[in-house]
Amino acid sequence: MKYQNIIYYSLIFLLLFSTIAYAATSTEESAPFDFNEKVEASTLKLASGSGGLPDAESDQTTDSKTDQENLSSSQQPTTPDKSQQKPEEQPREPKNTELESQNKPLANPETTTQDTKPAPNDKVPAGGNTTPASGKTKPNNHPDIEIVDIADQQNRYFTTSITNNETVTDPLYSVTVNHLDETLIAQEMKVTVNGKKLSDYKGVLLLTEGTNDIQFQVIYKQSDNKLLRVSQSYHVTLNSQDIVITTELKDQTVTEDIISFTATATQGEQDAKLKVFMNNKELKPLTGSAYKATLTKGKNTFKLTAQVNGKIAEQNYIVIYEKEKISIKLNTDLKDQQANSAEFSFYAKATANEADVSLSITVNDQKVESADGMNYVVQLNNGTNVVKLSGNYQDEQIERQYKISYNDPNVNEKPQVDPDAPKLVTDLKSGSKVKGDIKTINVWPVTASGERIRGKNVLVQVNGENVPFTWDDSAKTSYKLTLQTGQNTVTIKVWDDEDRTVTETFMITSVAPAEDGIIGQVTISLEASVLGVPYLIKPTKMDIHQGEKGSYILDQFMREHGYDYGKTGNLDSSFYLRDVSKPGMLNHVAIPDDLWEIVEEVSTTSNRDAYSPDSLSEFDFANGSGWMFSVNNDYPNYGFSDAYFLDGDVVRVRYTLHYGKDIGGHEASGNGMNDNWKKEW
Repeated sequence: MKYQNIIYYSLIFLLLFSTIAYAATSTEESAPFDFNEKVEASTLKLASGSGGLPDAESDQTTDSKTDQENLSSSQQPTTPDKSQQKPEEQPREPKNTELESQNKPLANPETTTQDTKPAPNDKVPAGGNTTPASGKTKPNNHPDIEIVDIADQQNRYFTTSITNNETVTDPLYSVTVNHLDETLIAQEMKVTVNGKKLSDYKGVLLLTEGTNDIQFQVIYKQSDNKLLRVSQSYHVTLNSQDIVITTELKDQTVTEDIISFTATATQGEQDAKLKVFMNNKELKPLTGSAYKATLTKGKNTFKLTAQVNGKIAEQNYIVIYEKEKISIKLNTDLKDQQANSAEFSFYAKATANEADVSLSITVNDQKVESADGMNYVVQLNNGTNVVKLSGNYQDEQIERQYKISYNDPNVNEKPQVDPDAPKLVTDLKSGSKVKGDIKTINVWPVTASGERIRGKNVLVQVNGENVPFTWDDSAKTSYKLTLQTGQNTVTIKVWDDEDRTVTETFMITSVAPAEDGIIGQVTISLEASVLGVPYLIKPTKMDIHQGEKGSYILDQFMREHGYDYGKTGNLDSSFYLRDVSKPGMLNHVAIPDDLWEIVEEVSTTSNRDAYSPDSLSEFDFANGSGWMFSVNNDYPNYGFSDAYFLDGDVVRVRYTLHYGKDIGGHEASGNGMNDNWKKEW
């Protein structure tokens, strides 16, 4: 009996041991699939087959949640106590499906679940995202997505009312969004604050104390149904503990003796009592937070102070009052034109502050006089005639230059051998003298029927050496000639598609600079006449040094007059003037009504009142606005870093509201001059 009991209990023990071993084996091997892989597959299915808009950073979908519930109830095996598991038996960490989904391309809403394989010609990306130096991030694995993530620069898709890096005292922060491109359809907008996605965003953000990282992301559908994802990030600081003073006052120079502004002081959501002092005398508010002060000539100091429970805040500003200068106004019918007769008449009169301004007028460097001080009659030479006007009033100066072309029928031109040969037009004149060793020229070659011939069919040589073009567009081709001291031979050859050619030779003399390297002077001005501000900086003569790029002259010109500027590129390459700033520079904007009526009609976005009095940038007022420059009334198709000015050149840096059409400079865009508006403002 004793041995029977031993055998009985041994059998029971073996049965229990086998059961435990089988359960352990099932725990390791019986799971039919990985749950995270199921979530990932469900997410892809939603993006490709649902017909809705996929989110590039979405959480797991409804389908994946259902799969998780089914797995929990029927397929997910029991996991033993972690404390009993060996290190190699620890369960695998779940995949970060959100991070993985960020590296997956957005699916096209029109594709189906069956259409998931790439087309035969599609390229499969080798890696993840790349970040170009421009600051725009574009995933390699989806060419239809562009990410703009620079809050300090206006992108071309949308803007917000957020001022980057500003400090506020109220945790409730209202934001508006303005979509800029009407051809794009906004499908979804995602807002995150400090990394947390807002599921119920309705135009107001709840900030936390300190710096808040805010991101707005918009997914657009393009006309070809491809998706475009654009994001912009900001930093906004909530300071509810310290006293924060808010005002439009700033260090600036103004031309009117009356200044109005608002000023408030807050601590958190509570108002703090504010005191305002001007020139050490307390300034009482007109009502509420509105103030008005009469400035004294010269420097005026403002001090704003507030104190709450021992905490003190103070801000100081300097406002300089300078009496407004009187601008010289020119009334003339002169313009660059073709004359039909050698006898040429025109009128020109200048005034300032209702007083006549004496003008000095020359034609081909010969001074001309007028009996009544306004009407002139001159004799033109065959070819191009240059008319120059200059005048002074107090400390202001005005200079203008015009080109009048005249073809004398009595002068026998060299006959063209082949009437079907191309025609060569250039601003290079044979026999001209150049101070220094660099000269920029433009070429406008066309076929016999008037079709534009591009730079690939033009050969320019200086003393037998080929010269590559600096710029080539549908309007003209530009070159930079490097000359040797003395006489130089410049040859220009043009041919059409039938190999018909025309060749012209020019003799140019280069004069060496003086010992100080100066080769002459250029007259340069900064103008915003389309805003009713003729001169931001009046015409000023600047020295030109041998080999000096126009961008360096512009930089010196701006700094000498107290202006800051923003740019793309640098002084040596790809320089583009993006914005100009100086306190009070736009205190007297008065856009002509007839100009604004046209601008408002043709612009995608426009706002006559949306500007800062202290700066003037591209895209201000309208989407086609920006800075352009002309040299002797010709708008080049290259930038300042490729410009080399000559002695006597007149350079006008001008603001345009619509791609140069309002200032006669649309040809610089490569579309020719015919699109310029009939009137120049």
